Amino acid sequence: MLRYLVGYLSYIRSFSTDAKLYLWSSFLGSVASGLTQVVFNLYLLRLGYEESFLGMLIFYTSMAGVVFALPAGRVSDHFGRRKALLVSGAVGAGGVLAQVLLPVPGVLLAAAVLSGGAWTVSMVTSAPLLVETSRDHERAHLFGLHSALMMGSWVVGSNLGGLLPRFFGGLYGVGQEAALPLQATLLVGVGLWLAALVPLFGLRETTCGRPPVRTAGSLWWPRLSAPRLTLKILIPTVLTGLGAGMIIPLQNVFMDQYLGATPAQIGLIFSIGSLLTGLGALVAPLLAERWGKVRAAVGSQFLSLPFLAVMGLVPHLGVYAVASLIRGALMNLANPLITNFQMEIVPAHERATVNSLINMCWNLGWAFCGWAGGWVMQNISYTLPYGITFVLYALAVALFYRFFRAYEPVPGAGRGRAAA
Repeated sequence: MLRYLVGYLSYIRSFSTDAKLYLWSSFLGSVASGLTQVVFNLYLLRLGYEESFLGMLIFYTSMAGVVFALPAGRVSDHFGRRKALLVSGAVGAGGVLAQVLLPVPGVLLAAAVLSGGAWTVSMVTSAPLLVETSRDHERAHLFGLHSALMMGSWVVGSNLGGLLPRFFGGLYGVGQEAALPLQATLLVGVGLWLAALVPLFGLRETTCGRPPVRTAGSLWWPRLSAPRLTLKILIPTVLTGLGAGMIIPLQNVFMDQYLGATPAQIGLIFSIGSLLTGLGALVAPLLAERWGKVRAAVGSQFLSLPFLAVMGLVPHLGVYAVASLIRGALMNLANPLITNFQMEIVPAHERATVNSLINMCWNLGWAFCGWAGGWVMQNISYTLPYGITFVLYALAVALFYRFFRAYEPVPGAGRGRAAA
């Protein structure tokens, strides 16, 4: 293990300057995201909004991601990663600022569309940038470190989201669960998002050696060189997005309304979960070296399913917290492996476009089930979404393994032949 850690540190030292700058930007942005994840829904609940409206906000944000996903990839390919990240980061932070300062329904929904589109540009640009700023032998470690760093920064952000309301509550002379300290906490998050833009100014534009317009087809729908392969990538993504949308966006609402958790408890649970997920991402390259990316990803996600069942079946905050932490670490350990694998098997000049399709399908599932999850929680049951997610996740894991087990040889077994 010590030799593995020493080797990992040597890889980190060898990363390019552009990769290191992007890691810094991702760190600050994820601190802001972790903070907002804890506080934003609670802020709207304190203002009198119901779970169904929160689901509608998720729907609008995610549908913006669906609509802008393909243009985002083409814009990123055409104008460059640096410009795409700077503009999208500024627009996204402005959208959140509008939601915090003018929390009326029209502004909330319009800003949800604005920020949803902006964050989509950032997401579809991330994986191609990591590929283009790294060499083959260090790529798995860069993706793993990026994922771990984001999760580690979520630890910081989630803790800030749990602790700052108490600080601002004391400052304003009100309870930590009142709307005013929650609003002040969200403004800190906006400031962190703006700070995340600073390292991006040092990035050099990266290209993959192709002309600016890299994919055939229209701006809204590309013509890809391997459509069957892309479809295999997208089907498990849709199912996972549907399952995640049912529970993840309103997980803080579930703990607040159903399990009686305080903001500090929610922030602590989220922060520990992010820490475990980050540690898992650091271990992911080691598992990939032993079993291959596909088998390591499928194995960890399959092992997470029993803990997901416990989360929906046992109405106890302590049990829920432990099951949630283990489930999140196992499920998300696979993410950098899957992303790295997907970017390696698609043509270089189509990476941003395929990544756009991946994010579009994820957001499509997240949008509809985010809205449905809020409605189900308000009108039927707080626990039913967990059962639905269990079925969707299990199906997604099974299909991913069936589609891609032949694309990657078992380490030590010689070269395999990629399926068509």
